[in-house]
Amino acid sequence: MTLRNIFKIWVIGFALMVQACSSTPDITPQKTAESTRIKTKIPPPFPITTQSLRSERIDRLLSDLVAEGSVPGLSVLIYEGDKETYYGAAGYSNIETKTPLKRRDVGRYYSMTKPVVGVAMMILYEQGKFKLDDPVSKYLPEYANMKVYAGENPDGSMKLVPAVRPMTIRDLMRHTSGLAYGFAPTPIDKLYNEIGVLSFDRNLDDFSKKLASLPLLYQPGTRYNYSVSTDVQGRLIEFFSGQKLGTYLKNNIFTPLGMAHTGFTVRTSDRTKFGPIYQHSKSGLSPLQDGNSKLPLGMDVNRPFLTDVAFESGGSGLVSTIDDYAKFALMLQRNDGTLIKPATLDMMIKDQLGAMPKGHLGAGSSFGLNFAVKTTPKGTGAYPVPEGTFYWGGMAGTAFFIDDETDLTFIMHMQVFSRNNANIRKRMATAIYGP
Repeated sequence: MTLRNIFKIWVIGFALMVQACSSTPDITPQKTAESTRIKTKIPPPFPITTQSLRSERIDRLLSDLVAEGSVPGLSVLIYEGDKETYYGAAGYSNIETKTPLKRRDVGRYYSMTKPVVGVAMMILYEQGKFKLDDPVSKYLPEYANMKVYAGENPDGSMKLVPAVRPMTIRDLMRHTSGLAYGFAPTPIDKLYNEIGVLSFDRNLDDFSKKLASLPLLYQPGTRYNYSVSTDVQGRLIEFFSGQKLGTYLKNNIFTPLGMAHTGFTVRTSDRTKFGPIYQHSKSGLSPLQDGNSKLPLGMDVNRPFLTDVAFESGGSGLVSTIDDYAKFALMLQRNDGTLIKPATLDMMIKDQLGAMPKGHLGAGSSFGLNFAVKTTPKGTGAYPVPEGTFYWGGMAGTAFFIDDETDLTFIMHMQVFSRNNANIRKRMATAIYGP
C-alpha cells in the first residue's frame, strides 16, 4: 500500500470519529413516577374577616370557661338578622356521666321567663285589658292600702307607714313596685323566706294574696328593686285572660312561635335531655339536689320542672332550649308585629327609670318593661354591649341580648349557679365585639 492510500484511509477514519462525537442521539426520556405525579393544588388562604375573628374569640372563651372550672358546659348561638352566624358548645351537660353538652338540651331558664311574661302582658295591653298606670288593686284588690317598711320601733318590731301612692302595673313591669324577692339581707326579704312566699304548692291566686299581706320594702315608684313583681304579672295574666298562666303562654306565644320544648314542665319526651344543675364548691363543680340548704328561697331544682306543681312562676318557672328561646328572641329582634306591635316593643325597651336609683343593674344600664336596657355606648359600663341593646339572664347562667344597632341576637345556655355569671357575660360580650 502506498503512502498516499494510507493517508487517505486515516483522513476518512478521523472524519467518522469527529461525526460520531458531535452528533446528539435521539433518546426519548422514560416516564417516571416523579414526572406523572399530579401536583396538589394549594387552597387559597382562609379569609380573615370580622366574623371569623369573632368566632375564634368565642371558641377560645368557651374552652377557657370549661377548662378553668367556671362552668360544666355551655353553648352560644348568634344570629345576625335571620341568619345564624355562630353556634358553638364546649364541656358537659353531665360531668359525672361525661355527657357532652348538646344543642337540643333542655334547661332551667329561670328569670329569662320574665321577658316572655312581659310580652304576654303587652298582648293583653294591646287588647285594652289594662293601662300601664292602672293601680294593681283595680284588678287584684288585695293590693289596696299597702304598708311600707320604715325601720324599727323601739321594741324591735317593724315600723310601717302607708304607701304614698298605689302600686301600678308599670311599677310591676319596671321593678319599682316596692316588692322584694327574698335574696337580700333586709327584714322584708327575711320575711319572704320565713313564710315561703314562693312555695311551689301555692297557686298564683293564693301566692298573690299571701304576698299582699306583707309590707313593701320601698315606697312604690321611688326606686328599682329586683323582685317578685313578674310573678304578680303572672297572676294578672290569669285574671285578664281567664286561663292558667301556662295555658295562656302556650296558646299565645309558644305555639305561634313553634317553641315546642318550652313550658313550666319538662315534656316526657324531653326528660333525657334535662340534665343536672351545678354549684361551685370547695372541691369544684358539684350537682345540686332538691332540698339543698344552699338553694335560695327553699327552691327545688328538679321537682317544679318534672312534676305539675301548683305554682307557675312568671318570674322564673320556664324550661327551654337554646333554639326554642332563639325563636322568641328573633321575634323581638325582627319587631315585625308577630305578637305585639312594633310601637309596643319600642316602649318596652325604652328606659323607664330615668333618674331613679337603679339597684344592682350596674353602671350604664337601666330598665324598661321586663327588659334591662343599655344606656351608654359600647365598651362602657358594667356590661360592654352597644347602647340600645336590651337583655336579661337567668339564675342558672342562661342569658340573651338583642343589639338593635346591628340586628345581632345572642343566646347563651348553661346550667350552673355561679356568682361570676355577670363576669362570664361581660367576657362573652368582649369576645363578640372585640377588646
